[in-house]
Amino acid sequence: MLVPVTPACVSSPFGPRALPGKPLAGSFHNGIDIPAPIGTPVAAVAPGLVIRIQRHGVGGLEVLIQHDGFVGVYSHLGLIAPMLAEGHKTIYGGERIATVGRSGLTYGPHLYFGMIVNGRPVDPAPYLNVASCGSGAPSAQDARLRPTRLFAQH
Repeated sequence: MLVPVTPACVSSPFGPRALPGKPLAGSFHNGIDIPAPIGTPVAAVAPGLVIRIQRHGVGGLEVLIQHDGFVGVYSHLGLIAPMLAEGHKTIYGGERIATVGRSGLTYGPHLYFGMIVNGRPVDPAPYLNVASCGSGAPSAQDARLRPTRLFAQH
């Protein structure tokens, strides 16, 4: 599988989490957050078929794609690629599907990427071969925890 944004590192991993003073962020993260500036192209991680484009509460603007063996969930998007907006359904791996935004509940610009296998969320990081953001890698962790705007309209 390809990474959906580059460069890529995980600022908020899959699994249980506690963000003090931010109860709306939830206590379990069903995907991973990959920090990236607003406007960064978001690519499909693999070939697939678009299931739907929707606004989904805390996830904001998102695209769901049926890939081989899993559903990819791409959330907190800014703009949808014109071909998707025009109704194209078939996606190639690496094809641009959107841009990073700040839609939904977000504490900084990032892409949320989730994988659903047989109706259950799984950790996408090992499949994407993406490590945690470290001291030498670009990280939006600090910005993610300091909200400048909770809900963005894109």
